[in-house]
Amino acid sequence: MTTPKRHRILTIDDNPAIHEDFRKLFAGQRQTSVEFDRLESAVLGGTSHFSLAQPFELESANQGQEGLEKVKAAMAADRPFALAFVDVRMPPGWDGLETIEQLWKVDPELQVVICTAYSDHSWDDIRKFLGNSDGLLVLKKPFDAIEALQIAHTLTRKWELSRQVRASIQDLDRKVAERTEALENEMAQRVRIEENLRQAQKMEAVGQLAAGVAHDFNNLLTVIRGHADLLLSRTGAAAADSIKKIARAADRGAGLTRQLLVFSRKEIVRCKPMDLNQALMETGNLLRRVVGEQIELRLDPTSMPACVVADQGNIDQVIMNLVVNARDAMPDGGVLTLRTAFEILDEESAQRHPQARPGSFISLTVTDTGCGMDTATLNRIFEPFFTTKEVGKGTGLGLATVYGIAQQHQGWVEVTSSPGCGTTFKVFLPQREYDVSSSAGSPAGHTKFFVRPSPEAASQTTILVVEDEPGVREFVRTVLTMNSYRVLEAEDGLGALKLWAQHHSEIKLLFTDMVMPNGLSGRGLAEKLLAERPELKVIYASGYSAETIGAEWLHSPDIEFLQKPYTGAAILRSVAASLALPAPAMHHGC
Repeated sequence: MTTPKRHRILTIDDNPAIHEDFRKLFAGQRQTSVEFDRLESAVLGGTSHFSLAQPFELESANQGQEGLEKVKAAMAADRPFALAFVDVRMPPGWDGLETIEQLWKVDPELQVVICTAYSDHSWDDIRKFLGNSDGLLVLKKPFDAIEALQIAHTLTRKWELSRQVRASIQDLDRKVAERTEALENEMAQRVRIEENLRQAQKMEAVGQLAAGVAHDFNNLLTVIRGHADLLLSRTGAAAADSIKKIARAADRGAGLTRQLLVFSRKEIVRCKPMDLNQALMETGNLLRRVVGEQIELRLDPTSMPACVVADQGNIDQVIMNLVVNARDAMPDGGVLTLRTAFEILDEESAQRHPQARPGSFISLTVTDTGCGMDTATLNRIFEPFFTTKEVGKGTGLGLATVYGIAQQHQGWVEVTSSPGCGTTFKVFLPQREYDVSSSAGSPAGHTKFFVRPSPEAASQTTILVVEDEPGVREFVRTVLTMNSYRVLEAEDGLGALKLWAQHHSEIKLLFTDMVMPNGLSGRGLAEKLLAERPELKVIYASGYSAETIGAEWLHSPDIEFLQKPYTGAAILRSVAASLALPAPAMHHGC
């Protein structure tokens, strides 16, 4: 059986006898309530559904200022009073009305009963001073015990129901906000679809322009060829005139070429750190609409972030062009798979493609089960305006665009296909490292900063990471797990203690933030764990300087401290130093 909730009642009166009366009244209410229950059962029949036997928790104050401090303390402890009985006259200091005014400033939901033996204030005077409120009653002294009990139960029940209603309204507001956010996301997705449609229309316009250019070039070539023939049969001034006409025709051809380049040029490339997995998943819904219901779309991103430095729009275009190309290769349906992977190429592996080179890369693979291509087609697929589609179905620029974007991002494209066996496109982009603490998100270049310990040593090392900021915690976890460490993570000291209770024999290193919520600091946590396991290694981290947090002991040579913002390299160096790991190898990562 659930124990009834104890509503808290505060009495504010300068007369100690009044406090004693209330204490006796509410302490002895149980027997009185039982009698009421019996009477109700005898008169109405059945069992009473509401009992006045609900217990109360009483506190007392002799003056208004003392009562205010108790209300403040109750609010701070998240144990608010439901009801306050307040005497009108409490010399010296605030009277009852002034006290109630101050109480409501701290806790507007507090139900209040004014207790008075005099006609100090009329109801109109009270309303003028305190305003209209449904949380205020007047009780004349001497009061009847049953009347006081009924008031207490009624007002505390009203207070409880009001809190439940407010909680329901807040929950409804939360659900409305979530739905609003979902609608905004759907609208944003619709905008992205419209932008992709405009891009597709633009590409079709490029195709129409190319057709017009081809027509004009035929005319120009006719002029060029004709006047070249004239040069063979004429001499003197006539030959010079023909050469001028050839030059003018060539100029017109160059002008048309420049128009085509200007029209098809994308906006200025703005490269920034990005996760290729995120780009792939964000376009998932759009891709399903593009391929249609007859094609099964499978997305297979890596479990870890696939970090590259690239232009978001260009990457989206690469994905879209490859998907559209695959869709057109499967008119009767099939399976389309998009996959990301980490690729490390050595000298021997880099020999498989003319543009490949050794290093760490992220690959985007697009595989279809379509009609496939023969060798002759494979040799020309990246040529501008080359297409195997019928007139009006393609511009011949999609794969050329993919090829150009890969080149622009220091990558390349590999393709394998055979007739009837489908096609696989594989786009390689350099795996990059960047500083997540940088507001601009600027890439840190090609620096190989990740330190990988020997797999044997790291796999046997369990690190407890305690950090209340989710983004930082995820970054630390990513760095450590990519370098073979086993990671347990908690968002505060209390959560860390629970993990410690389960895995204390496995944990070799504590990586903790200094300042955390819920009252247990990083140092306090470390002291608790070190008391159990003095050999435990500890790394402290903080966004504050040691001077700011007042921790002079951090400067001790025995203390390992990381100042935020830190890099992945700094994390791994600190871990290696703390654990005295074997000589490490270098490893890329994001």
